[in-house]
Amino acid sequence: MTPTPQQNRDFVATNRSCDASDNVDRRRGGAWAAAIPLIGVDVDLADYGIDGPENVLRGRVSIVYAPDGPRLSMYYLRDRPPPPRPSVETPPPPAEVAPAAAGRTRELRTALWVWNTEDLLGDRSERDTFLEFIEAHAITHVFLYLPAAKGESPSAGYIPFDGSEIGPLLGQLRARGAVAYALDGDRDYVLPENHAGVYRTVERVVAHNRSVPPEQRFHGVRYDIEPYLAPGFQGPRRQDLLNGYVELIAGVAQRAHDGDLAVAVDIPFWFDAPDEETGMYMEAVFAGERRKLLEHLMSLVDDIAIMDYRTRADGPNGALALAQGELALGEATGVGVFVGVETTRLLDEDLHTFFGSPSEGLPTGGNARWLVLEGRADGRVRVWLVDSAEALDELAVETEGASFLRYWPAGRPARVAADQQSFFALGRELMERVTGQVVRDLSSRPAFLGLAFHDYVGLRELLNRD
Repeated sequence: MTPTPQQNRDFVATNRSCDASDNVDRRRGGAWAAAIPLIGVDVDLADYGIDGPENVLRGRVSIVYAPDGPRLSMYYLRDRPPPPRPSVETPPPPAEVAPAAAGRTRELRTALWVWNTEDLLGDRSERDTFLEFIEAHAITHVFLYLPAAKGESPSAGYIPFDGSEIGPLLGQLRARGAVAYALDGDRDYVLPENHAGVYRTVERVVAHNRSVPPEQRFHGVRYDIEPYLAPGFQGPRRQDLLNGYVELIAGVAQRAHDGDLAVAVDIPFWFDAPDEETGMYMEAVFAGERRKLLEHLMSLVDDIAIMDYRTRADGPNGALALAQGELALGEATGVGVFVGVETTRLLDEDLHTFFGSPSEGLPTGGNARWLVLEGRADGRVRVWLVDSAEALDELAVETEGASFLRYWPAGRPARVAADQQSFFALGRELMERVTGQVVRDLSSRPAFLGLAFHDYVGLRELLNRD
């Protein structure tokens, strides 16, 4: 998918998340900050299986601190009280390395996500810089986003790329020791109406490979789909979305393998973790069989990349611990595992989880944070964050004529810090120290393929800055 600065890539980075700060209500990076202006977000209650605003009993929102000002996004709404917190399994410790394995060396790979393919194809100077970067940093695998051909537009999963444009770039990469996957993805690809378009793309990649010399061929196809971003995932549609995701990857795998292409997917580290509310693992039904989501995926693909975006190696929330489940399953199934490293600019977020009996109307004090649910006369529903007396006065005007108003104290937020996920602002020295530890600790694991850096633009800027 075409990336955005945040892209909600760590959706549920919250659920199995970075460490929460003890007091971030008024602190931003160590300095006292001004109150947040009034911000709100429209929600569709049907996405959460809720009949009406009067039934909302709890929820979670995110305040994203964007350069142009904070914005509010909705993680979920629920129509029932919080369940008892389930016991969550402790992540397995890193595997002990047997003495014989510890002395063994093998060649690891280095991968790179590249989303700005259109720039590389359209600007010779940009392409030359890119190729020099690939060679200088010994990149062996490029996850190359498929752009539509000039004058063409993607449609329902289908990318009409121009093989005559992209083929020479693939040849130049191979000359520098790198193979390329055709990369694409979008949350809506999981919907049944988009499967045929995705399959057409895969078939087009197969046809391209059959029509060009070996050096201009793709190594494989790669999908970064993120079904958890689709509307309804936090509501009644979750199971259908997960089933559609596995069905889609199975169809991709069949067509790609028939065309001698490798098949890969990019996944968040928490696909193998239990849900924080239910304690249940995500499952999908495919070909009449219900299995854990990750087990289905690993039975279909040749390799995966974990979006294991942490800036420390050790600890229960470090990169090493979060990769253990995927590595173990990869070793059981013969699937290779890239461990992803984030280098792009991310944004800090504050997460507020609210629940309990709401109060009717609007808050009466502006010296605390409040979350206000507004039912509008036209049937729409909006959630507001109030952080000051001024914002409360503005909200009173905004909500005149509301059919329904109720509010909760926002409580103390949990911080999802950009610097705990991305090395962008932390620099080269720390990144090399942490990733070096990850490689040393995982190099004996048979499933470990190497590191995958997200993405070319971010990594180049980080390295050039130092």
